[in-house]
Amino acid sequence: MNLLLPVLVSALSMSGTALCGQTAPATAYTRPASTSSPDREWLVHRFDAWVTSRVDAAVARPANNDAGGIAWGLSYQLNALAQMLQATGDPKYADLFIRLGDHVLAARDDHRNLTDELRKRVVPAWSSTRYSKGRRNAWAVHTGMIAEPMAHFAVAVRADARLHQRFAGDADRFAGAAAESAAVHDDEYREGPGPDESYLFGLFLDKPLPLNQQNAPARVWIRLAQLTAEKQYTERAGRLARFMKNRLRVGADGACEWAYWPGLDGPGTAFEDVSHAAINADFLTLCYERRIVFQKADVDRVARTFLTRVMVAPTTVSDTLSGKGKTNTYAYAPFSWGRLARHSPEVRDRLLAYARYRAGQGEPSDSELCGLAYLVAALRDRP
Repeated sequence: MNLLLPVLVSALSMSGTALCGQTAPATAYTRPASTSSPDREWLVHRFDAWVTSRVDAAVARPANNDAGGIAWGLSYQLNALAQMLQATGDPKYADLFIRLGDHVLAARDDHRNLTDELRKRVVPAWSSTRYSKGRRNAWAVHTGMIAEPMAHFAVAVRADARLHQRFAGDADRFAGAAAESAAVHDDEYREGPGPDESYLFGLFLDKPLPLNQQNAPARVWIRLAQLTAEKQYTERAGRLARFMKNRLRVGADGACEWAYWPGLDGPGTAFEDVSHAAINADFLTLCYERRIVFQKADVDRVARTFLTRVMVAPTTVSDTLSGKGKTNTYAYAPFSWGRLARHSPEVRDRLLAYARYRAGQGEPSDSELCGLAYLVAALRDRP
């Protein structure tokens, strides 16, 4: 989608232009402000107690994604800040995002003159050598994890007149960077196997990517679709959403389940781990909010998955979507399912209780910061 970049830049440069390209998000469940305020204040306080020091520590040392440290670390801080900015409208989160975001952008391959060894060129993405036998490769999932918060930041700024007045240039810059990075993976996009499906084909793996590695970059397309009227972003996200939907299974208990790596020919029988599955659950819920393929019944089934297959007890997290076997390997993972809290009061209350429990265990993980931000949004969404 390289040809779409001028269109995006043009759309972003139109100061004051409303978001376009998608209908309004589905209505989220929220509690009355009178009952949500104490919980919300506690969430914001806990978030604020940690986030500034995290950003300070991150920008104090060089960033690189050689071992996936940005994709699986700093991206969660960016995500948390973008979520909190949209939930509260507080410009202090924009200031923190810009500090960290610029630090991450400076580590992109085109700023370090690093050559992607599979593409034989320098690309505007964050390559890694850890997952490709020492060869430098820009993974689609890494781009998705890093670029989505950048595009989301732009969405949040442009949706708020006060933020837009102050941060419009920064929003345009991060949105443009996200679009450039997403376009790197055009060479991995494939249509099929169904007439309304598409998937991403891994260059290093030489086969279709696992669901989470496809859906992470698809979230970037959804955000970019909110910033421009270009239909191809939505169309591609929709085709990947149908690919996923056609590979979901519904258990006897009504919960949704899926494999980490279903084949082109069907859903398979395996169960994804709850950590990687969080990316897919978030993609599905974001699609529903933007009215792309998935419906309320799908979100309700995934909420049931969270309540019965992920959090199998108030402080116990299953390792896989089976809800059976080992537990608490991914004790941080429930927070990355937090977007569901906007659409299910049961998920919201379970995750809030878990957040309070985890607060007694010490310093929050970066995933937990994301969860706190999701819960702030769930308790009181801004218009």
